[in-house]
Amino acid sequence: MRTSEQPPRNIYKNARKYAGLTQERWAEAVGVAPCTIRSYESGEVIPADETVKIMAEVSGQPILCYWHMCNKSALAADTLPEVEQLPLPQAVVQLLCAINDFKEYHGGLLELAADGKITSNEIGYWSQIIARLDAVIRAAIQVKVAEGGGG
Repeated sequence: MRTSEQPPRNIYKNARKYAGLTQERWAEAVGVAPCTIRSYESGEVIPADETVKIMAEVSGQPILCYWHMCNKSALAADTLPEVEQLPLPQAVVQLLCAINDFKEYHGGLLELAADGKITSNEIGYWSQIIARLDAVIRAAIQVKVAEGGGG
């Protein structure tokens, strides 16, 4: 489910360039050897999660952590919603719109959940509810990784 908004495959190199650092300076900031940075950028090695967290902090790109999860696991790429890094105000507006759109399904969700199962004649409505929830989840993640949001 990766988005077309995701940068090309080498997300680690993109983060370094976004930070405006050479491989040597990047390695110093991240706390690894320059040869390790080269192995990340060549695709030979996938950095550890903790290293990526530092890269995201240094580069000011919290979305790097999300893209890393998608690159690291085919399961994550197939199950995580597509997100893009938006300016914080735009991400917040999208989240509030998604929450507002979901409001009309609150009562229906309660009714469907009351008996603890989804019947064959309820499955269509259930799919609509899930689609609205997916939109809320996607928008919430976009707020979390928004530009200017502090990650």
